[in-house]
Order: sequence, then C-alpha cells, then structure tokens
Amino acid sequence: MPNFDGIFNNSSENIKLKFLEEKIRYNLSLQEEFLAYLKAERSPVTPVSSVNFNQLVYRIREKYKNLFEKVDIENPDWDNYVPPHSGYIEEWETYQLASEQEFEQIFEDFGSNVVDKIISHAFDEVLAMLIGLYEAAQNAEIPDDIGSFSDVNEFLLEEHGIVMNTLVDKIKLSAISGKSSRDTIPLFLNYCAFEYPGNPLFPSYFEPLLLAFAEKSDQPVLLLEITRQSEVTLQSLPLLLLLLLKKSGNMPEWLRVARLYYRENIAVAKELLDNYFTANKPAFIETARELFPTNKREWSEFLQRYLTPDFDRNLFVQVFFQLTVFHSSLEYYYKIQRLLSAQEFELLLTMVHGNKPFLARLLAENKRYDEIKLLVENFPGNHEYLDIIKPILTVYPAFCLENIKTRVTQILVNERGRHIYERIASWLKGFKTIPGFDAEKYLFIQQTYNHKPNLPALKDEMRRAGLV
Repeated sequence: MPNFDGIFNNSSENIKLKFLEEKIRYNLSLQEEFLAYLKAERSPVTPVSSVNFNQLVYRIREKYKNLFEKVDIENPDWDNYVPPHSGYIEEWETYQLASEQEFEQIFEDFGSNVVDKIISHAFDEVLAMLIGLYEAAQNAEIPDDIGSFSDVNEFLLEEHGIVMNTLVDKIKLSAISGKSSRDTIPLFLNYCAFEYPGNPLFPSYFEPLLLAFAEKSDQPVLLLEITRQSEVTLQSLPLLLLLLLKKSGNMPEWLRVARLYYRENIAVAKELLDNYFTANKPAFIETARELFPTNKREWSEFLQRYLTPDFDRNLFVQVFFQLTVFHSSLEYYYKIQRLLSAQEFELLLTMVHGNKPFLARLLAENKRYDEIKLLVENFPGNHEYLDIIKPILTVYPAFCLENIKTRVTQILVNERGRHIYERIASWLKGFKTIPGFDAEKYLFIQQTYNHKPNLPALKDEMRRAGLV
C-alpha cells in the first residue's frame, strides 16, 4: 500500500475537503460524529469535577457488580443458552459455557452503551464507565462451588480487557475534540491518586486508553505538566510521558525518559530502538545486543525487520537462528544458512530435535539423507510419519516402499477408525510418488483397498484420495 501520510500531506486542501464533504453527506454516523465534534469545539467546555466523575465510577461499579453477582453459576440461564456446536459437550462444560454467555451478554450491552458515549463525545463518561466496570469485575463476589471457572474474577477481567481494547480502537478512529481529550486525562490521574495512591498497576492497565486520548490532545505541554505534577507514579505511565513529550517537540527529554524506563518496559524499549535506528545506529546495536538475551523470542520478532548481515552479522545470525527454532520455518533458516558454522548448525539440529518433520527438512536441505533414514526407522508414531519420510522418497525408493508397506500393514492389524484410514490414504498418496516399482505399488494399493475383513471407511478414504 502506498505511503498514506506522504500522499495525504502533499494533497491540496481543496481535494481533502471535497473528499470529506462527499463522505459526510451520505453517512449518517459520520454526520452525528461531526456535529458532536463541532459542538465540543465551539462550546465552552466546563470540566467535569473529580467529585462528579468519581461518583459516576461508583454508580457504574455497583450496577455491574450487581449484574455479575446475579449470574448463578450453579443454575445458569438455560432458556437463553446456545451450545457452541452440535456435538457432545460434557455436563460441567455446559455449565461453564452457559455462565460465560451470561457474562458476555453483560459486557456486550456495556460495549454498546459506551460506543454511544464515544459518538456523543462524552469521553469523561467513557473513562468512568470503563473504570467502574473494571472494579466491578475485580470485586464481584460470585460463588462457584461446582468449579466451573478456575477463577471467575480473572475471567471477568479478561473480558474487560477485550472490551477496553475494542473501545480504544474506536476512540483512535474517532474525531475527538482537543478540549475533550485534554480534560479527560486529569480526571483519571485524580481518581488514581484518590483511590489507588502509590499503586502502579491500576494506571498502567489503563495506559492504552490514556494514549488514545492523548494522541488527540491539542495541548500536550499542559497535559505533560499535569501528569508530572500528579501523585501517580510516573513509571506506571512511561508511554504516556513519551507521547506527550514527542507531541511537545521535546526530543532530548523524550530520549532521557526512554533511557530511564527501557529496561523495565518492552514497549518503551521498542520505541527507543526505533528512534536509535534512525538517529543513532551504534546506540541501536548496543541496546539491541543488551536486550536480546533478556527475551529472545520477543526481541527476535521485533529485530528481524531492522537487521542485515552487514549491519551486525552476529546479532543477525542469533535473531534468525531463534526465529528458525520458534517458527520451525525454512524461510528464516535460508537467511542464515550460509552464515552458520558447522557447530552452530549442529546446535540448531539439537534445538529442533523435538520437531521431527522440521528436523527432517533441515537435514534434507544439507543432503544428510542417511540421518533422515535413521529417523524414519526409529520413529514410533504415525501422525507425522509422512512428513518425515517425504524428503527421502526419491533418494531411497526401495527402503521407503518397504517401510510404508510395513507401516500400513501394522496399523491395519492394530487400529481402526476413520482418522486412521485417512492417515493411511495420505501415506499411500506419498507411496505412489516413489519412482519405479509401478507393479508392486499398484498391487499393494489394491490389496489394501480389498483388505479382509472388509473396511468400507478405508475404501471411502482411498477413493477420496484418488488412489483407486
């Protein structure tokens, strides 16, 4: 997709206005949002008092706490229960699913109500409602003597997180008045200082919501000063600080704050690295080398788009080595195939040893077919058998022919079932690709199809696979 920001910034104001006018004229929801935005911009905003804000939080908390506590896990609402599928469901699971559906309906109704508040630009109410719902989910006392949930409140908090993330995305897409966003964040900071003094976890949980509001702010310097003067622990809101500093244009202070918190906050570290990549390549390499061992999986995923062998050969190999292991992917392996030493390749084989199909593919890439043959001979399972033997079907055709025949014969003696026959059919499809031995292959496929005793399901799977 072309770079939108570049194209948009270089387009004339007339083109932009014409496009927006066409979109608004025929879109009722956009018209409502525009009118709410216009009202918020033109009208003098009377900030909501902390007292009124806190009282709204309390009302929402009590409302939803009562709704949660009305759900009877031992006697759920069977009249409105909808099974997730038509298959068999254990009795204990039906109780859990029925209760989950009751809780989910509460969250769904809540989400609809909050969307209306977003459209009307009542962002103080949006914030208060999300805080109240969070506290209700955390504090609701819901008996679960039958053990349907490992922890009912944890389930409710997970659902709250889903709802909040959805609403954050909607706020990001909304045209929020700078005045509205400016007045919302102080309400939250005052509430934290009053209800959660010295608690870093509560403000940290709501940081994504604060970021969505701050992004729309027209007075970042003022918000920054308010945030710093609040009693909220600043280390719980590092991303908010960085955003406000960036919007304020104070990059030296931005860099100082990022350096202050990057070791304890992955999101901050990623922003710092992104900045270094553009402005200070040596600092990028130094910081990336420091962070990579602390969480190899996380940092491999992040660093892969920045690194090249010429940039930092050693770190490049380490990153794509880990990605090869984590994803069992030859795509990542190919990037370092020519860079790995013999010792490093042996270490890679050891690291992926539990994934036999991928181990076989790596061995095949290096033409170590004897080891794949040994792997096939010693492999006890059936599920991944075809993936393991496939790389040597054309290398050791006689061995593969006999090995597959033996496998099919043994499994038909010992096991029955549609999934077994489907597996056999897949083996025989591979069997057909073995070069040569046409008469022998044809004969064995016919013998398997006409197995005694008669196995109609096996015949059906072989027909589906195009074997007969």
